[in-house]
Amino acid sequence: MFERIFVAFDSSPGSRRACQVAIELASRFGSSLTIGTVHEGTSEYSDGRVESLAPFDRDGKSLAVLIEELRAQALTAGAKGLDHAFLTGEVVPAVLDYLATHPHDLVVTGSRGLTRGQRLIRGSVSAALVGEAPCPVLVVRDAKGRRSAK
Repeated sequence: MFERIFVAFDSSPGSRRACQVAIELASRFGSSLTIGTVHEGTSEYSDGRVESLAPFDRDGKSLAVLIEELRAQALTAGAKGLDHAFLTGEVVPAVLDYLATHPHDLVVTGSRGLTRGQRLIRGSVSAALVGEAPCPVLVVRDAKGRRSAK
């Protein structure tokens, strides 16, 4: 059913939870995973090698280390494989462009639990993906299923 699953990852708690859900789905369906990270300030000519070595999360881990940890976890759980897509530009257009040329059966993304006003001002990646992605989108809310207290 879901041979290829794409998960958007920015190391936020919501995206970490989305990765865990995507790994669980991949293990149940024997799917391959693609973890997509978007770097807005990066040159389109970069392949992400240098950026992947810089601290990426609040614990100081680099993106390369985080991806390898997720790969090991996914393979241990039973996923077919895990690839990393280093995307550049604005988040939603970058993800949609990638999905247009690399078809997936499901997109998994986290939700920051924005209020209506915050969504109007900042925009919602998950809402945009639900509205525009060429495949089903699963939005993973926080563990309690309510808006976070940020």
